[in-house]
Amino acid sequence: MKSKNQNGFLHRIAYGLIFIIFVMTVYACLDILNLINVPEKYRISSWLSNISIDNTQKLEDTSMEDLTKKVRIEIENATNTTSHTNFDLSQINAYPSEPLHSATIEQSSDFLYYDQLDDYAKIIYKELEKNLDNMKTGTYNVQFGSTFDDLLHQEEGEEILNQSFQLAINALNFDKPDLFYLDVSKIYLLTKITTKLWTTTYEVEIGSSQGVSYLNQQFANQEEVERAIKNVQDERQRIKNTLNGTMENQIRGVHDYLIDKLDYDSTLSKDNIYNIYGALINRVTVCEGYARSFKYMMDDLGIPCLIACGTAINSSGKMENHAWNYVRLNGNWYAMDVTWDDPIIVGNGYISKSVNYKYYLKGSNEFFTNHTEDGKIVGDANFKYPTLCPANY
Repeated sequence: MKSKNQNGFLHRIAYGLIFIIFVMTVYACLDILNLINVPEKYRISSWLSNISIDNTQKLEDTSMEDLTKKVRIEIENATNTTSHTNFDLSQINAYPSEPLHSATIEQSSDFLYYDQLDDYAKIIYKELEKNLDNMKTGTYNVQFGSTFDDLLHQEEGEEILNQSFQLAINALNFDKPDLFYLDVSKIYLLTKITTKLWTTTYEVEIGSSQGVSYLNQQFANQEEVERAIKNVQDERQRIKNTLNGTMENQIRGVHDYLIDKLDYDSTLSKDNIYNIYGALINRVTVCEGYARSFKYMMDDLGIPCLIACGTAINSSGKMENHAWNYVRLNGNWYAMDVTWDDPIIVGNGYISKSVNYKYYLKGSNEFFTNHTEDGKIVGDANFKYPTLCPANY
């Protein structure tokens, strides 16, 4: 038989445990309801944070012979929060947005691809554009905070955001040919998921994954990027100094300069052959470099111009992926294929000067006999282009 002292001792232990449980319950309730302010490491909600989700995904890379347009997406999860950037989401409708009215497409030039993005992609595009100076470091991450939190709580939200990111970064890359220093295949969409009991919060940033630089591999740091930008700008000014006369004369001058100074890289092995640095500085490029360089010059001259993508039947009768330009002159749009106006001469052959203008300011009736636009700058995207004038200029 237990003594009275033993029973009293057990009762005291039981009462003590009940008291401790009561105090911890009250503490937890006050903490979870944010009615008390305690250091993060002592918060019950921190102890209960769920970080067991491991959701890492990469979109399938899309590559073409002359158009490297790869985007990788990595979804990372962590319990820490990031700074918030506020955006007006009140006007966002269901994805995707309605396509541009044809009349608007006819007037588009500098930002044709941006104008056709869905609302989420436009937010991503504009915020990246606003931070391009910061992104010259190669490791800067653009913060979106909880901007896309509501979207990511939807059943297909992750897929929608991934698609919007892919479209936005490629649209930015085609609207702004001067971004030669960025390698979009190394820029990631990063989503941090914070779960506290029954509440999950999604925060997004775009940029470097694990500190790996997303600069073009030819440029090691911001100093080299700035130097390269200056070299390209200086070359642009040298070209401008050779131009004069009417708008058509200036277009012709840029066209002639490019076909005279640039060489096509048939080996596809040189550095920077897909961008304006390879074209204007190294003077070796492929069709995308020709098209980007032409737009780069037109943008600076204030002449409406865009880069178009599609397929074309070459002189050997084979279909290939290709890039060219559309330029607006006297209110009409015309096609310009600077690459094919600069044919590769085999041996000591001679070509007539007229060959250099075979694809110069062409209308749809002639140009589309061997060119087919599709607007697929990435994946299954189907961007629309302005309607060309039927007749040549």
